Amino acid sequence: MSEELQEALNLAGDAVSRAADGTVQLVGSECGECGKNVFPPTDVCPQCMSENLSSRKLSAQGKLYSWSVVHAAPKGWDLPFIAAYVDLPEEVRVFAHIVDADPEALEMEMPVEARIAVLGSDESGTAIESYAFTPVTKGDS
Repeated sequence: MSEELQEALNLAGDAVSRAADGTVQLVGSECGECGKNVFPPTDVCPQCMSENLSSRKLSAQGKLYSWSVVHAAPKGWDLPFIAAYVDLPEEVRVFAHIVDADPEALEMEMPVEARIAVLGSDESGTAIESYAFTPVTKGDS
């Protein structure tokens, strides 16, 4: 794993890991009281306020819920970019970038998959990487 990728994973904290096969794995929290799943991980359940939460691996694939093309952002962001909500099978809605996609080709409920992507750069020009989603094309699994 590259040093840059490891740093990106460290920046994302406990919310992102790599599976044994190299795929991106999102990690959230599951409430031991009400069963709600949340992302990113949290110490308090937003549903029932319980502190009885445990780490939970989430699906790498989901469905596109909503998106917007962003043309103005703070310095360092690559523009334009696609900001979106993705619904995961665990009933979790994730806010993320959509990368490697034509905004005109996006459709509600289209399958997307998590990956690591460069989203911009910091003041020194170092790439900022984090999780993002990309459309799943036929033949991808």
